[in-house]
This record gives sequence, structure tokens and C-alpha cells, in this order.
Amino acid sequence: MRQASRAPTMGLHSRILAVCLLGLVFLVAGTVPESRAQNTLRAAAVVNDEVISVLDLVMRTRLAILASGLTDTPEVRGRLQEQVLRGLIDERLQLQEAQRLDISVTDDQLETAIEGLAQQNQMSRDQFVGFLLQNQILPKALREQVRGNLIWQAVVQRRLQPSVEVGEEEIDEFIGRIESRSGMVQYRVSEILLTVDSVRQEEDIRKAAARLAEELRGGAQFPALARQFSQSATAAVGGDLGWVQKSQLPEEVADALVQMRPGDMYGPIRALGGYYIVWKRDQRQISTGEVTVDLKQLLFALPSDASETQLQAAQAQAANLRPELDGCDKLDALAAEHGSPGSGALGKVRLNDLPPALRQTVAALPVGQPSEPVPVPGGIGLLLVCDRQSDGIDRERIRSSLVNQRVDLLSRRYLRDLRRAANVDIRL
Repeated sequence: MRQASRAPTMGLHSRILAVCLLGLVFLVAGTVPESRAQNTLRAAAVVNDEVISVLDLVMRTRLAILASGLTDTPEVRGRLQEQVLRGLIDERLQLQEAQRLDISVTDDQLETAIEGLAQQNQMSRDQFVGFLLQNQILPKALREQVRGNLIWQAVVQRRLQPSVEVGEEEIDEFIGRIESRSGMVQYRVSEILLTVDSVRQEEDIRKAAARLAEELRGGAQFPALARQFSQSATAAVGGDLGWVQKSQLPEEVADALVQMRPGDMYGPIRALGGYYIVWKRDQRQISTGEVTVDLKQLLFALPSDASETQLQAAQAQAANLRPELDGCDKLDALAAEHGSPGSGALGKVRLNDLPPALRQTVAALPVGQPSEPVPVPGGIGLLLVCDRQSDGIDRERIRSSLVNQRVDLLSRRYLRDLRRAANVDIRL
């Protein structure tokens, strides 16, 4: 789902888009029968009297496929098209609401966002436009998607965020829950959520979620699909929920995570709000604070198929050198004389990011004293903690997380209400 040149002036950009549009129209007209070329201009859907054309749907589907790292085939387009259309309908409703509220974004904001996307893909802006055209995507399709995202963010920030407040007592309560669960498991999770607003949608949304799960199993990148299709606020960060506890997730999702191994993807899961697809990226034990260690190692390398004799020899060599390790400076000298490549500084490492066995070893080490010989990636190692820092609990990060959770919930309700009040006619 496993990033420039200066942006052109708006006048030049408009001319480029005009030329691109003409080029694509000629391409369509020159490669398909006239009746099919005309078909691209008919309505795929009408949203409160505003038309989403078949051409809009074709362009946005190609963009979703390209962004997700999928192969553009008729089968893939067919599986994704329905969900792409739902996204376009939501986007049109969001833009209409922004227009009603007189909320917009400037051309400079839009150009900055597009140039940022180009840089993330290690291209200049002109190279990025050329890349889209090579894949038969009008730059206007990306521009409209980015504009829709920016405008909805502006609507949420103006209409919803000011109404959300988190008091000190709520933060204290949250911290109390963390402390009471110290030592329990936390999960690093990414999500894709397709919301269900009515019983009539149930089967269609389930099928759409199943199609996305199929693309993921076929090699699609989870973050890219989340950005394109997820209806959770986490879509903006590729579906990343960060580190969460079971209690922070819908019960059905939490139950599935317990059974999954790190690296597993599972779904769709029907839970409160809609259908979830989840990726369990990692897990760790809860700590009331982040402990960071400045870690070094003296490595005695072993092949992956090391014999018992080789293993014992490495352990004996490590044990013999351990008494000489009386500080971090001495480790550097011993590493140069006896160690394998990979010996030396490992840098600042968060204790919770270490594998469980190594975490227990390092957590018990006094600063400056070497560990017993332990299995490490690549062989047998002597570990040495040169410094240890504990950050404690960050109240402002907790406040921000609670605010974001509530704003996300309000945003989904807001869009649900827009859908229910809208007159939507799907014509495909």
C-alpha cells in the first residue's frame, strides 16, 4: 500500500489543462467509435442537479488505480468503479455544502498541495503532469480531487472543530485508563472504512469492501487504497490509526485483531458505522511513558543456517569479551578489534519498538553495563545502554488525539446528513 520545480503561473496552467483536455478528447475520438466517445459526456450520476459525467468517472477511476499501484485492466476498473463513483458523489455534496457556506480555497493553496504531491513522488510539477498524461489521466482530475479534499477540510475546521473541547478532567481520566492497563497489548493499526447509512446500502457496501480487500490481497498498497476510498478521517494519512487499544476500536474489529499476526490484513468486517478492512502492522505492551535508549552492540555474526557448534563458539567468544566491556567507549574499541560488521552504535531506540525478548533484556540493563550474550538479528550480541530517557505522558498529544476522534465522528455524521438530504440519481 507496502516522495521541483517552481509551479507555473495560473494562466499557463490553464492553457496546459486546455491542451490536455483537447488531446484526450482527440485520443478518445480517435481510438473508439463515435458513439462511445459521445458516451463519455453523458451523466454517470446527477447530484442535486449537478452532473458527474462518465468522463469524470473514467478519469477518477484511472487516477485511483494509478495511485494504488494496480494494473489498469478492465477487470480492475470494473471492481473499483462503483466505489469511485460513490466517492465522487460525496465529493460533490461536500463542494455544494462549502459553496452554501461560502468556503473556498485559493489557487495558491491548491498549487502548493499539488506541488507537494509531485515532490512526494520525487518529480517536478511538470514531470508529474506528464506522468499523469502518459497514463491517460487529465491533470484536471487530480486537481479536482485535491480541491475537494482541501475544501472539506476547511469546512470541518470552520464548522466542527471549534465546537469540540477536551477538558483536563477528561485527559486525567484517559491517563488513568492507560496507567491501569500498563503491560497490556497495544496494536499499530491501519484501517479502511466504508460507511453504511441505510439498510438499502448494506449489500452494495459489503460488496464494495470485498472488492477492495481482493485488490489488497492481489498486491495493492494499503495506504494508497485508504487515501482513495476510506471514509474515515484517517484516509488523509493512509488509514494509519497509530497505536490503539482494543477498547478504542469497534468490538468486532478488536476481536479480529487479537487473532491476527503482525503484518496480516483482514476484512471486510461489519461493525458499528460500516465495513472495515484492517491491517495489523505491529503490537507492543502498553507503557505509561516512552523510554528511549542510546544503544550499542558488539555483534558476532552467524549465517542463517548456523550449526550448533558455530552458535556455541559465538556465545563463548561473546562471554569471554564481556568482562572487558566497561563502557560505551570501550565497546567501540572492541568492535573494531573483534566485532563483525553491524557492531557499534544502533542509535536512539524506543524500548517499545524492540522485539519482546530484546526489550526485556535492554529494559533491565543499567547504563554502561553489558548484557549477557543474547540472540540478535544476524548472530549473537552483547548489548550496552549508553543513555536512557523517559518522556512520560504527553497531555497535549492526548488532547489532540481526543479532539481528532470527536471531529472525525462529527464529520462522518455531517456527510451522512448531506447524503440523506440530497437528491442523487445514479444513471449507470
